[in-house]
Amino acid sequence: MAIKYAAERVDADQAQLAAWTGWVSGPEMHLAGPCPACGHDSPAVVAQQFTAMVATAGPRVLTISLGCACDQPHPGRPDRVTGCGRHWSCTATTGAGNQVTLSPLADPALVAAADALRAAGVTQLADLRSAAEKWIGGVTALFGLFGLAGVTVTRSTVAGLATGWQVVIAIVVAAAVALAGLSVFWTYRAAYGWPVTRVLADNDELRDWYAERAAAPRVQAGFLRDGVRAAGAALAALVVTLGLLWFAPQEQPAIPMVQVTLTDGSQVCGTLLSATPGATLVRRVSDGTAVDITPHSIVALTVVASCS
Repeated sequence: MAIKYAAERVDADQAQLAAWTGWVSGPEMHLAGPCPACGHDSPAVVAQQFTAMVATAGPRVLTISLGCACDQPHPGRPDRVTGCGRHWSCTATTGAGNQVTLSPLADPALVAAADALRAAGVTQLADLRSAAEKWIGGVTALFGLFGLAGVTVTRSTVAGLATGWQVVIAIVVAAAVALAGLSVFWTYRAAYGWPVTRVLADNDELRDWYAERAAAPRVQAGFLRDGVRAAGAALAALVVTLGLLWFAPQEQPAIPMVQVTLTDGSQVCGTLLSATPGATLVRRVSDGTAVDITPHSIVALTVVASCS
């Protein structure tokens, strides 16, 4: 008679686990054997990830969590659920030829970590796809920052400024875009995480993974704080940019320097103040006086870089 369905933990002894067989194939550990509670065949696949095929010194020992997955009927079992509801933890040892043997739980402290790993393995694909869909909005917002910078600073708004002010504005705008990009990245990472492939082949790696999982709330809170701070800094940089555009002095046009040769052989060298059909006004460099020169007295007028 089939036992009643119940979602509970059971212990698995050496005799029950001795009937199990297993092997590692690529990133997965395949197991087959009877459920310790109902005795029905309960095949299982434990997800692992290997970044490279490397030699190992001795067997790998990993604490795993298994659940009954038999296809036999059990009274009281919910719809679309398999097994008798029991789950248990044990130690999987991978030896020569990637063959796996199971033994009773060796480290009870890793039960919670093994349960968390089994639960994460069931939902990891759905979680990854869900996060990817939400990251689409983040990437769109990131590219929208270029439009924001273009609205704030256009070629015509900075063309009349001196070169030094143009450089300052370019630096501030680049900082604003970079800070805004970091804000989007950190905020979205805090909300939806970052996909990372981990290697979980033994208990040491399982402990590290579980420790990082436990620290995730603190790490994500840090990303959120950094994102908000970066957003505030980006806004401040844009305000500074607008202030510079409004108040930076316009570049004064360069005043040409000329050397005028007169009919008497003398020369007047200075800055050209005005030139009309009736007179040419030049401010002489040597003493700063303005010299009014009539057109008929000019033999030659040459633009020069300086007056020697």
